[in-house]
Amino acid sequence: MSKTTLSSKNQIVVPKDVRERLNLKSGSKILLYPMDETHAILTTQSEDYVKSLRGLGKEVWDALGGADKYIKEERASWDKKSV
Repeated sequence: MSKTTLSSKNQIVVPKDVRERLNLKSGSKILLYPMDETHAILTTQSEDYVKSLRGLGKEVWDALGGADKYIKEERASWDKKSV
């Protein structure tokens, strides 16, 4: 984990270790997705916008026990409602 500070011009410097790991160069496009009041996801923008969104929100499905479990529970609730 790296730490940075928001400047008076509302800019942040991406620390060197993060730039190297994400292969960021001057002019690289970065996407920021606010998750809640204290968390945001930073990702690089690939040539394919859809690919840059891949995996976003994975932690939501993990918290629900996985997509398969969630879908099974939803389908079971539908069966109960129709009886």
